[in-house]
Amino acid sequence: MAFRWIVNAGLVAIPVGTTLGVLFGIDAQRQASGEPPLFTPTSTPGSGGSSGGSGGGDSTGGGGGSSGSVSDNGIVNSQYCQLSYGVSPPSKGENYTLNPNQWGVEDGVSGLCLNVTTFNNETYPTNTSAPAWSATWKYAQGPETQPVWAFPNIMVDDGLPVALSDLSAIDFDLLWTYTVGNTTSTSMDTSALDGVSLNANVAIDMFLDANATKSSNSSGAEYEIMVWFGRFGDSTYTIGNTTLGVIDTYNLNGTEFDLYYGKNGNDQNVFTWLTAETTSRFTGDLLKLITELTMNNTADYYPSGTDYLGYFSFGSEAYFADDYVTFNVPELSIDIQS
Repeated sequence: MAFRWIVNAGLVAIPVGTTLGVLFGIDAQRQASGEPPLFTPTSTPGSGGSSGGSGGGDSTGGGGGSSGSVSDNGIVNSQYCQLSYGVSPPSKGENYTLNPNQWGVEDGVSGLCLNVTTFNNETYPTNTSAPAWSATWKYAQGPETQPVWAFPNIMVDDGLPVALSDLSAIDFDLLWTYTVGNTTSTSMDTSALDGVSLNANVAIDMFLDANATKSSNSSGAEYEIMVWFGRFGDSTYTIGNTTLGVIDTYNLNGTEFDLYYGKNGNDQNVFTWLTAETTSRFTGDLLKLITELTMNNTADYYPSGTDYLGYFSFGSEAYFADDYVTFNVPELSIDIQS
């Protein structure tokens, strides 16, 4: 029995060592270019650990610290590879919480690291600007019953819940990209993304309910409204895509959106606005997309103008990819006005 254990341990050590070698190489490349390391010996994707340093605010999940380094210009680059860990950077304006938000990761190779860039003076370009952030990840394809492995995201902390009738605008300004590997870019090579079989979306997630308290509960609210700015891969599709199909269209600031509807596993009514084309740069008032639903309340499963908006986040649902990919959000501003 002891001999069999030694042999099995030796076999397991081979792929683990190979994986670490690849990750250390990525680290070296990133450090050589003056960027913070994405992967370190004690903080590889899928490990759920951290590489030391000071941790962020644990507002939505537990975890260890981050690997942070302060540069001479007062910018802090921090990394979080935990499964779930709430990071709330101090700000003199809008407050946000970021989270790697992974689940079901068991193979020791797949995984995700969230990188957040914050300013020491707590001042960003505008009062509603979010810190720049990115997520580098790789997951194997999951079962149809659980196709999504993570939703790295940034969530609005201030001003919610709020009655829809009290809202005057939800101004949203966004720039995002996806790239192959661990580097960030302001442009996208879709052929390269197709080459690694990237399956993911880029989406806003909102929850509403007639009850203010329930509207903040992502699993208990009656309505979920999503806004997809991009989707990659044949396995990434909206709820209702294969049943009702497109039930409405809307043009917002020159961007064409198609509307889908269906129910999820929590029996919530899910409305998804999907851009007709991948849209990496967007500026517009998202309240108009919500109002389009409440004003065209053609069935009892539509939200009402008297409901509450209790939850607002933006991120990317990670399905799978054959190689590491990086979701980058260098510019984001969310201004919920009431």
